[in-house]
Amino acid sequence: MPITIKRFVAGPVETNCFVVFNGKPACCVVDPSSGCDEILAYIRGESLNVSAILLTHAHFDHCMGIEEIKEQFPDATVWVHPDEIRLLTTPHYNGSPMVGVHYSYTGPVRELHEGELVFDDITLTVLPVPGHSPGGCAFVLEDYCLPGDALFAGSIGRTDFTGGNFEQLITNIKTRLFALPDETIVFPGHGNRTTIGREKHRNPFLQ
Repeated sequence: MPITIKRFVAGPVETNCFVVFNGKPACCVVDPSSGCDEILAYIRGESLNVSAILLTHAHFDHCMGIEEIKEQFPDATVWVHPDEIRLLTTPHYNGSPMVGVHYSYTGPVRELHEGELVFDDITLTVLPVPGHSPGGCAFVLEDYCLPGDALFAGSIGRTDFTGGNFEQLITNIKTRLFALPDETIVFPGHGNRTTIGREKHRNPFLQ
């Protein structure tokens, strides 16, 4: 059965959040922002069970919904790159004071590292792409890529937050993400989907 990636827009800065599954009932939730009611309703409607919460990175708008998901699925594991843990646990670093809250998640986490991960019948590849944040990762699932805020349609992630590095981000996009097939469909952390080929040839930041 082909992978299913269902996109939702949630949170104070319209973050793309995803439910990923391949058959039933196990699913993963990627980058849950705050306000997960629609996400949870979909999961219940599809009779899914959340086995893992995956973070492409730990800026506030990609993680503030963790507790909402875990309240209904307490066994779901939380996965993040080790270089993002300081952001996840420290409001000053994850940027949440910008929207008037001081968010941190200090529960147990499991570390993301480069390579393959398997959750029940979901198989994905973790590609570290630091630059927007210290330990940002992209998730590759079949013909799809979820790069978080590293790459957007026609743009790239900002690098003026703590731990950002413009040169590092450009290098990682070109050497890691652009090594994927041109037809790979990209679901960024914000905005519309695109493809690797389109960004390789048309993104003004990457020419």
